[in-house]
Amino acid sequence: MKLTEYLLELSLKEKGLEFYLERESGILYKCRDGLPFLEEAYDETSLTVRYLNTKGLSGITYTLSLDREGIKEAIERAKALSEYGRPTLFPPLLEEYPPLIPPSPTPMSQKEVMELLERGRKVCHYFKEIKRWEVESFSQVERKINLIREGKLLSWKCPEYDLFVSLVADSGAKQGTGYAYMEATSLAKINPEEIYLRASEKAIALSRGAKRASLKCAILFPPELALELLSLLSFSLKGDEVIKGRSYLKDKLSKRVFSEKITIIDDGLHTELPESRPFDDEGVAQKKTLLIREGVVESFIWDTYYGKLAETPSTGNSRRGDPSSPPGVDFTNLYLLPGTLSKEELLLSGGLVFEVLEVLGAHTADPISGEFSFGVSGILYEKGTPVDYLSEMALSGNIFEILREVELGSDLTFFGSLGAPSILLPPLPLG
Repeated sequence: MKLTEYLLELSLKEKGLEFYLERESGILYKCRDGLPFLEEAYDETSLTVRYLNTKGLSGITYTLSLDREGIKEAIERAKALSEYGRPTLFPPLLEEYPPLIPPSPTPMSQKEVMELLERGRKVCHYFKEIKRWEVESFSQVERKINLIREGKLLSWKCPEYDLFVSLVADSGAKQGTGYAYMEATSLAKINPEEIYLRASEKAIALSRGAKRASLKCAILFPPELALELLSLLSFSLKGDEVIKGRSYLKDKLSKRVFSEKITIIDDGLHTELPESRPFDDEGVAQKKTLLIREGVVESFIWDTYYGKLAETPSTGNSRRGDPSSPPGVDFTNLYLLPGTLSKEELLLSGGLVFEVLEVLGAHTADPISGEFSFGVSGILYEKGTPVDYLSEMALSGNIFEILREVELGSDLTFFGSLGAPSILLPPLPLG
């Protein structure tokens, strides 16, 4: 009997059992200083067992032992842990889910991967300051999940491609390291020329930067770093944080809080993004949820348990941080809708504009209050022309205040499941 058939049989016999079977297979290539350094293939299957007891409490165990004895032991441990477990609801599994078609994988040979990297390296030859291809890595992964409960099987698989580049530039005064990356479910979305160009420009700018006197100017976050702002804000859009009273937006539903240019969406059905699939990690149909519309808070994301506490349906946003974790409230594909201005127009829209190319200390931001203090480096523009390169500057603010007056670029870019355009903030002090 196949493993899935055996798990289906067990789940049909015992209603409180749930199985989350995940297989992840792929290959990773790494180069250092332009030379192959590592080629690592992997193929791992794991099983997570959750048991919901009659008290409404669940226990969870994780195992790589997939024979019948290993599965039996995992079930017994989950049952024992449920006595001290967390309150949980198992929503009914549906007969039909959104009709999504998973992307088809495009396997790459080592030769093809090296050719892809070489395409990117050719961009670097235009910049005499680039001295090292410090690290280059490319991975191709296919992830398949099976959710099994009450004799029903939900299944989904999806490929993912990742390219990461770290380059070192030397301006004569000092060295600077710039990195860039891209994650996508389609190999066609991986553009090595664009990624190496971004890394080169960042490395060169950082190699020219120096600490300067304090000033006040408009601040431009390009898409890759605008994600830091989106991530900080996203904490307050989670339903569990609303219930816990920690969300700044908890009492602001239907109120205008941000600039009318801010519209934020969580889309679990976007056909080209990695966290799209028909069902979430507790078997609820995923959907597209409008969270903020033109500055007005429209909705939060919910799983079944916290949705019931709030007397609202799940939005299909129950996710596992990793296979061994219980599902909880989290985003699928989260993004900020773009504006209409090009980067050049954003740089011309103020007198002095500082483009942030590096952020340090993003992890120290307080998601409850929205307060942040970043170390930043980047390029200072005057009327669209670079006039200086700054490093080790301090930028402080509050995410809920700075997003009340912004301009947005037209360059919405996705990095895995997060997407944002360039964000231009009004003048702020740089110290």
